[in-house]
Amino acid sequence: MSLDPIVAEVTVPVTPTEAFVGFTAQMGEWWDPAVTPEPATYSGIAIDPDGPVEMVHGDEHFTWGRVMEWDPIGRYTQEFWLGHPEDEATVLDVRFTEAEAGATLVRLVHSGWLPGTEDLRARYADWQRLLDRYAAHVS
Repeated sequence: MSLDPIVAEVTVPVTPTEAFVGFTAQMGEWWDPAVTPEPATYSGIAIDPDGPVEMVHGDEHFTWGRVMEWDPIGRYTQEFWLGHPEDEATVLDVRFTEAEAGATLVRLVHSGWLPGTEDLRARYADWQRLLDRYAAHVS
């Protein structure tokens, strides 16, 4: 098992700023409810550019991250602890880079795995599938 960063990429047919908005402000629309604390009550994701990232289930909010960098021209970074303790937070770093024909390359890197968290890391193999959902949403 590995502690290497998990990397997933997708190219979307929108500008980097549109890709950023689709990834952040619209995350709740493309995120798979199956990977939430309570899929049956999932209603969205709330991101405060200066603070928490939360799953919304009806009136309940489950904090699972904190924004570290919010740059609508090219980068979104957050601490990430969905499914593991906050004191073992990992890092999601998402870059939005211009590609050919007005498209954007979206590259997600999930890093910061600590020794002893190899089994935990193995549970996060769905990033490519989630990015494919995102791409379908913004396309």
